[in-house]
Order: sequence, then C-alpha cells, then structure tokens
Amino acid sequence: MHSAELKRFRVGKRESQEKFWGRFGVTQSSGSRFETGLGIPAPVAILVKLYLNGKLTDGDLPG
Repeated sequence: MHSAELKRFRVGKRESQEKFWGRFGVTQSSGSRFETGLGIPAPVAILVKLYLNGKLTDGDLPG
C-alpha cells in the first residue's frame, strides 16, 4: 500500500496518527514520515498489511 493510501485509510477511520501507528509500535512522528513517503520497515509493513487485510484486529495488537 502506498503512503497516500495509508493516510486515506487512517483518516477514513477518523484516527490520529498517534492512535493508528501506535497499534503497530510506531511513534506519531515516524507514522507521519511513513505517510509522506518514507519507507516502512519490513516488520511494520507486514503488520500493517495484515491489519488492512483484516487478518489482524485491534485485539491482536498491543497498541
């Protein structure tokens, strides 16, 4: 998923960057950078992809 799509998804959920990225163990500032095009580290990218595809839920994640 591209950075602009991630941002649209997060905004569509009406979540702050802190809340959305926090569930993946990512700070707000790093999440902001990911949403503007900085590459997402592989472990985080895998978690995000599983979450977006419905394979992981909020209950599965510590954030």
